[in-house]
Formats: sequence, C-alpha cells, structure tokens
Amino acid sequence: MTPPPARRPNSKAPSSSELPCLLCLHGGGTSANIFAIQTGRLRRALAAHFRFVFVDGPFTCPPGPGVLPFFDGMGPYRRWISEAGDEEGKVRPLLQKTMADDGGDFVGVLGFSQGARLALGLLREQQEARADAIKDFGFGVFICGTYPPLGLSSELFPVTPTVQFETQRWDEAHEGIIDVPTVHVVGDRDPYAPKSRLLVRCSERSSRTVMEFDIGHHLPVKPADTQRLADRMVRLHRNRQDTVEVKKMEVLEKSEGSVGVHEISVQA
Repeated sequence: MTPPPARRPNSKAPSSSELPCLLCLHGGGTSANIFAIQTGRLRRALAAHFRFVFVDGPFTCPPGPGVLPFFDGMGPYRRWISEAGDEEGKVRPLLQKTMADDGGDFVGVLGFSQGARLALGLLREQQEARADAIKDFGFGVFICGTYPPLGLSSELFPVTPTVQFETQRWDEAHEGIIDVPTVHVVGDRDPYAPKSRLLVRCSERSSRTVMEFDIGHHLPVKPADTQRLADRMVRLHRNRQDTVEVKKMEVLEKSEGSVGVHEISVQA
C-alpha cells in the first residue's frame, strides 16, 4: 500500500475533536475509567490517529480478575451482561446515547475481555444490516477476548444462563460470522487464552489478524508490542478509507456511464 504523503511542516494537525473515534468497551468487573488507564500506552501510540471514547457498562458487579488490588477503591465495577438477560434493553440505548452525545465519527470498536464479546456481537449485527445496529464500524479490535460473542439481539444471539457467561465449548454456528476486518490480541500467558482463540474463529479467516504477545490477561506492555498493535490499527483504518473511496469512484463512474448511454439513446 502506498504510504500517505508526508505532512508539510507548516500544515495544521487535526485537533483531538476532529479525529476519528473508537468506541471502547471495558472488561467485566472494571469500568470506563479503569479501561482508560489500562489503554494508556496504546492511546499515546495512537494519539495522532484516533480519539478513544469510553463508556461504563450498565450492570454493577464485583471486581473482575486481576482488578484488585491495583484498582481498589475505583468502583463501582461494571459489566455488560446481566443475570436477568436484559442486555438488549439496557446496553443498546446506552451505547447509542454515548455516541450521539459525543458527536464524533466512530470508525471502529475496541473491546477487552468481556467487552470484546460485545464488540464482536455489535459487528455481527451491523453485518446483518439490522435497522437497530449501533453503527457501521469499519474494523474491530479484540484484546484478550473471551467467548461466546455477546449480542444485543436475541434473534442472533439467544441469551440464556448457559451461554450468557464465558465458555470453552465451541459452537460451529459461530465460525466466520463476521467479515469486517479485525485484530485479535491473544496473551500467551493469559489463562483465558483458549477462549480468546475461540473468539478468533468468529472472524472470517481472510479478514482477521491474530497477534500473540507474551502477556497475561492485560494489554501489551512492551513498547514494541504496543507499537505493532497501533500500526495494525492505523493500517486497518486506512484500508477502510481506501475501500470507501474506491466504492465512491465506482458509483460515480456507473452514474456517469449511465448518463452517457441515455444521452446516446436520445440522440439516436
């Protein structure tokens, strides 16, 4: 892919409010504030490319694995799933309001652990062209994701006590269910790595990137690892932009072609 032209020294860099946005979904038993801290290295690496928008899950719960003692006192801790199974009525309006209030251009969704399950479910909904889909995201990033996908539509993802929480039992119906470009980060030392690898299989093989790092159940720590992930995210967004431009050109060419044919037929 041809690299973008170098920015002129006197050109004005876009302000943070003008940057494309990533919807950021935290893990179970944490919060938006905690996820903002956890993504600090990644946000700094992508400061010139994206604005990260964090949102709290609607359901309170005990702190998640590894949250204490580092994030002690930063409650309430939250999650995206409910024992009552009322995610659709609570999560969808929450996400829609967050994005509408922000007013930015949301180009991707980033999820960690349980948030990755929800992120994949959102991408599945938009692929099905549902009228109530949250947004037409261009790509998804799943970090230490668990399984199965968590959707907001009972038609696509029936929510029952047996599938609501994480499992390592693979469902063949989930094979390649989304073809949106994705990045899956798997931790070699993450006890949830088997579930992360199941979530990987939900993405179409031709459109997914799997990055394995020597980490536990957390974001990459080494600068080189963080930069590799950041570079891949930027590439996905640029590829998406290129695809959109090509489609616009194709539509324009078809439109111009049809006009030409019409004019010829009239002259004839």
